[in-house]
Amino acid sequence: MRFSLSFLLVLLVLVVGPGCPLDIQVREAPDAGCSESSCSSPCDADRECPAGQRCNLFFKDCEDGPRLTEPCSAATSCSGNARCTGGRCVQGCGQGCPVGYLCGPESTCVETCEGMTPATLGSYCTTSMDCTRCGFCADSGSGKKCHQPCRSDAECPDAKPGACVLLPGSTLRVCQP
Repeated sequence: MRFSLSFLLVLLVLVVGPGCPLDIQVREAPDAGCSESSCSSPCDADRECPAGQRCNLFFKDCEDGPRLTEPCSAATSCSGNARCTGGRCVQGCGQGCPVGYLCGPESTCVETCEGMTPATLGSYCTTSMDCTRCGFCADSGSGKKCHQPCRSDAECPDAKPGACVLLPGSTLRVCQP
């Protein structure tokens, strides 16, 4: 009996002392999509990424960096076919625009932000780069101003019928103010 009690005590210390190996494996498993202080999210378009990030269309993950039309500091800070021109990431429409963008009046890709109104809406502008995200510069009869691009009424803030109209003399459509 003394042998059995000693054996059970040693067995108990061996099993309980180090803990369950399965528990150790679960705690040591890395978090999906995270490494140290940064995490990535899957995406198909820039608008699916948090502020300060863009969608890497090759890896389909959000990454740090400016989106098209956002401020940039160097040629390498813009993604894909975009170039840092005039302090903003600019991509011509020649090879098509990424998902979530359309070709603007200067043949540069501008972001379509369904339901988001550009901060510069109605402001006078020289180029679409003056209009920041979700807007482009066009003359609708009262001088060049920042407009919100759209393809359908549903993409305009109020989404009422007739909200998305054709710009005079153009194939581009904008939300009515």
